[in-house]
Amino acid sequence: MAITPDTQAKILAKCGSTYKAVVLFQRRMRELVRGLPPLLDVKIEEEQDLWDLVAREILEGKVDLIIGEEAEKIRREQAAKEEAELPKEAAAAPAPAPAPVAPAPEKPLGLE
Repeated sequence: MAITPDTQAKILAKCGSTYKAVVLFQRRMRELVRGLPPLLDVKIEEEQDLWDLVAREILEGKVDLIIGEEAEKIRREQAAKEEAELPKEAAAAPAPAPAPVAPAPEKPLGLE
């Protein structure tokens, strides 16, 4: 699937704005390059395939960009879920002691 002007128009209609489409493409491409699996059952052979894959994932509703208050709400829920999943021992472990701070010099340096 090539990103034709028709495909581009469909992606923009699905995303709602050019900004959102560009950010969604950029973030999803970064995830794929870092090794996250595709959300569609395809084999990726070269970089151009990533563009086509991301376009198909967007058009099929597999990925979306969530921003603003809704994104913040999801981040808080995810943090609470991860905190609840921590082992009890890790939560009860004491925090490491802060590093010692050197005392301030008695005379300001270079002002004699």
